[in-house]
Formats: sequence, structure tokens, C-alpha cells
Amino acid sequence: MNSDLGSGRRLARGLLRLYSLAVASEHRGVADHLLCALEQLAKSKPACEHILDQAYLWGIGLHAPADPHRPRAEPQ
Repeated sequence: MNSDLGSGRRLARGLLRLYSLAVASEHRGVADHLLCALEQLAKSKPACEHILDQAYLWGIGLHAPADPHRPRAEPQ
């Protein structure tokens, strides 16, 4: 069971990373599909709900960049 929980979290983190990249590169249709996938995963694996919350925050611009080593662009 712990392996199942770990794999669900790994999948959720991967989806979140892809979602944040899609949002950052302005591929809104792809981002929407990835967000739907995260929502479905969170329904079946409640331990992943916090990752879904991070996706919602990223979608409204309140989350860290997808690549933590790349600095954020300065507001103009």
C-alpha cells in the first residue's frame, strides 16, 4: 500500500511539473488536460490533493517556477 501511495505522489508531482511547464509556455489546452488528470488522481488518491492545490496556485500565478534553478522573470 505504501508503494501505491508513493507512486500516486510521484505521478502527481510529474503531472504538476508538466502542468507548470505548459502554463509557462502558454499551452493552455495542454495545461487544462494536465489539470484534469491531476483532479482525477486527487479523487482516487486523496494524499495527492495538496499537489492539486499547488497546480491551482500555479495556474493563477502564485507558485514557484517549474525549474527552481531558473530565476523568475522580473515584472516589467
